[in-house]
Amino acid sequence: MRLSESQEAKVRKALDQHDRHKGAYFWTPFGNAAGRRETERKNTWSVSFKHAGHTYAYESDVRCSCKNYYYTGIFRVDGEKRTVRAFRNLLEG
Repeated sequence: MRLSESQEAKVRKALDQHDRHKGAYFWTPFGNAAGRRETERKNTWSVSFKHAGHTYAYESDVRCSCKNYYYTGIFRVDGEKRTVRAFRNLLEG
């Protein structure tokens, strides 16, 4: 069963976010608090959808301290944590 266009867009957005931020620990955050909060606000979001009887969800969490940039990306299938491969397989299949 193929993904609909909106589902495929959600999967691609989640994968792009994850690929962009997976090495973010080594990034330097903005120098002021307003810039750090804006970065957190723009990059902390979630998406979920149903496909082939399963519920897929992705949560992106970005936190910035004065010195460090933290990213956590959580992929879930039917509420259970999975790796990014679960979403990549949706595009291949």
